[in-house]
Amino acid sequence: MFAEERRQAILALLSGQSRVEVGALAQRFKVSEDTIRRDLRALASTGFFQKTHGGAVALNVASLDWQARTQIQPELKERIGRAAAALVSPQETVILDAGLTVLALARQLKARPVTAITNSLDVAAQLANDPAVSLVVTGGQWDSTARYLSGDEALKVIAAHRADWVFLGTCALHPEAGLTVQHAPDATMKRAMLAVGLRTVLLVDHTKFGGLAPHYVAPVASVHTIVTDRKTPWLAKAGPRVIVA
Repeated sequence: MFAEERRQAILALLSGQSRVEVGALAQRFKVSEDTIRRDLRALASTGFFQKTHGGAVALNVASLDWQARTQIQPELKERIGRAAAALVSPQETVILDAGLTVLALARQLKARPVTAITNSLDVAAQLANDPAVSLVVTGGQWDSTARYLSGDEALKVIAAHRADWVFLGTCALHPEAGLTVQHAPDATMKRAMLAVGLRTVLLVDHTKFGGLAPHYVAPVASVHTIVTDRKTPWLAKAGPRVIVA
């Protein structure tokens, strides 16, 4: 077995049993423990697991808090954000969801002038001082942990607008279950955004593939484009255009 094949097999094991140990992996793959440790170090950047003394533990990325998620694949979020930002042209209206990958898009959004509507104070702060950005912040109830605005007031603002582009994040993306998120108010906001956009773009890195979170948003086919960092066979068959950053 080549090193890359062995590493993919380790990831598959982690997905199924949540924890692996160096000694057991060395026996399973008939290699030294030092080789397995090198494999785990090489795989640590995937964001799927946390290396521990003697092995590795799978991470439920969707359930991590904001600060913890800032440490998961930041370079991938920047790449995805840059590719998504390039879709926008001057004079267009965009709706920007809350989330770290959409925040990366906001940092790299070059089209001007542009109208931006968001339920994220972090996204709003990124754009607030640019006179070429017509900024609309939804208002509503602020969740200081998940860092988004939601509730009736926020929904009214979204419903009153139409957008050329809606840019969404998600906690998990599954071929059958679609887009799912951790909190019901977030799911409601995302569905409202989907309803008012001409084209919806999902920004999602590979750590979200195949996962499930408690609250349903929409099927995969409901979005126009998916911007991601890695191809996967089921995604190519799902319907939306796929852009690999």
